[in-house]
Amino acid sequence: MKKRKFFIVTVLISTALFSVHLFGEGQQEEAFPSKPVTLLIPFGAGGSADLMGRALADAGTEYLGQPIVPVNKPGAGGGVMYQELINTPPDGYNVGWNSTSIVTVTNIGNVPFKYDAFDYVCRIGYTAMPLAARKGAPFKTLDEMVTYAKNNPGAVKIGNAGTGSATHLVAVAFAVKAGIDVVHVPLGAERRLPSLLGGEVDVICVPLPEIAPHVESGDAVLLGFPTEKRDETYSDVPTFREEGYDVVIELFRGISVAKGTPQNVIKKLSDVFEEASKDPKFIDLADKNGFIIDFMGQAEFEKYLAVQDALVAEAMKAGGLVE
Repeated sequence: MKKRKFFIVTVLISTALFSVHLFGEGQQEEAFPSKPVTLLIPFGAGGSADLMGRALADAGTEYLGQPIVPVNKPGAGGGVMYQELINTPPDGYNVGWNSTSIVTVTNIGNVPFKYDAFDYVCRIGYTAMPLAARKGAPFKTLDEMVTYAKNNPGAVKIGNAGTGSATHLVAVAFAVKAGIDVVHVPLGAERRLPSLLGGEVDVICVPLPEIAPHVESGDAVLLGFPTEKRDETYSDVPTFREEGYDVVIELFRGISVAKGTPQNVIKKLSDVFEEASKDPKFIDLADKNGFIIDFMGQAEFEKYLAVQDALVAEAMKAGGLVE
């Protein structure tokens, strides 16, 4: 009889503890977020990445119900921020405003891990980085440039923001796919436009907002976009892929978190940032900065990142940046 009572009591206690455990888990899920969320920005204050990140944080605060606090962590091409993010608890209270840098710094070796060392929440959008030729160049279309380069190996000079930059890798990847021999010239972000307009180089790879005024003035011509789809403003300019060169490398921006972050937290953050990307103030700033809002959820973004990583790795090998 005593054994039977002991067994019943034990079962009741176990059931109660199990219920408390389940209730506690439910409470924990419902509690997120119970404090402010930090948005780590991998570049310095005042730049496009910073302005867009802060605008997204402001818009997201309303939907999250807690402040989203932007904190700049510049350095090593984004590596400083990613190194900090990877060491944060996987609870969703620290999120990274990641960019194409997540596949450049990890492939070139600025950090001791790969892009898949994180979980990804969503992509917000991208800025296009077209190839643009100077006025007076011996070609005005992508195919004409390829033909000219094949007939004149090493004659075409393509400027970029710096060795290993996204603009450099776009040009390298394109040259590999097109089978052409060109000279890649690292000019720095400030020198690339003057160098193109002054005739130091024939072509540059550059974020669209920087070259657009010179296209409008007739001092430069757009050759092609390394994007999934054509730009609405320049709908007559083809994508690389449309011309037969399978290169899609975009200056994207999205949200990442520490590996192992609970799925319900990722879903909550994704919903919040999707709503934030629809905020009129954020849309207005995106338009002014040439940023195309093109939201991707977690699964789609992770597939996209795998493709971007492979393209960047291939371009780095072709450019002699890694073995």
